[in-house]
Amino acid sequence: MNKNLWEAGDFSRIAPGAQIVGELLCDAVPVYAGDRVLDIGCGTGNTALAAARRRAVVSGADPVQKLLNRAVERSHFEGVEIDYHLAGAEALPFPDASFDVALSTFGLVFSDDAEGSVREAARVLRPKGCLALTSWASTGMNYRLFEICGRARPEIKSIEISRNWGAEAFVVNQLSRYFASVKIEKRPFYPRALSPEQWLAGQKQFLAPVLLAYENKNPAEAAELDQEFLALASLYNQKTEQGFFAAIDYLEIIARKA
Repeated sequence: MNKNLWEAGDFSRIAPGAQIVGELLCDAVPVYAGDRVLDIGCGTGNTALAAARRRAVVSGADPVQKLLNRAVERSHFEGVEIDYHLAGAEALPFPDASFDVALSTFGLVFSDDAEGSVREAARVLRPKGCLALTSWASTGMNYRLFEICGRARPEIKSIEISRNWGAEAFVVNQLSRYFASVKIEKRPFYPRALSPEQWLAGQKQFLAPVLLAYENKNPAEAAELDQEFLALASLYNQKTEQGFFAAIDYLEIIARKA
C-alpha cells in the first residue's frame, strides 16, 4: 500500500461521509458477534468501527500513522476495543488463519501490489473465511475523478492501480486465484455539498489524490484542472438548481475461501 499517497491531505475530514459504505459491507457479509475481523487499509476506522458495533473482535491495519491515530481516537470515543497495527496490505503482521472476515473499504485497492495484497488477505483468513472489499466502479464518477488525478500525477502508481479494481473482470481474475467464489454487487454512494465548487474545494484540501494532482501546477494548469473536475461534477450532479448531490457507483465485492 502506498504510504506516501495517503499521508497527503487530511482524509479524516472526509472519511465520515463514507461511513455508510462500511456499515453496508458488514451487513452484506454478514459480520456476526464474536467473529474475528480484520480491516485492511482501515484508515480512520470507518469499517473497523462498523464491525466492532456488531460485537466482532476487530483488528485494523494501515500504513499511515496519522490515520491510525485518528482511528484510535474514534475507538476510544465510542468505547470499543480495536487492535490497530501500522502495516500495509502487502505484509500483514498476523499468523495464518487468524481471522474469519477481512474487510477493506477503498483500502486494499490502493496497494501497489494487487496480487500480493490478495494473497496476504487469503493467508490470514481461516478456511471458508471471507474477504469483503469495495472499489470505485468503472461506471462511476470517482473512477473518472481518479483518471484525472492519474493523468496529473502518473508517477503515483497506486492511483491507476485502484482504477483497475473498478473493472469486474479484473476483480474476478485477482480474487479467483485464492478464493473459491466471488460475488460482485454495484451500489450507489451519495456525496453532498452546497455547490460543485464547495465539493471541489473539499477534495482539493483533504483528498490526497486530488490534492497531489494540483501540486506544482502553475495557475493556468490549476485552472484547467478546476474545469475538468467541475465538468465531471456537473455531469453527475442530480441537484441542478442549487447544491451538489450525486450517485457514485462502487463495487461491493465478497470473496469466500473453500
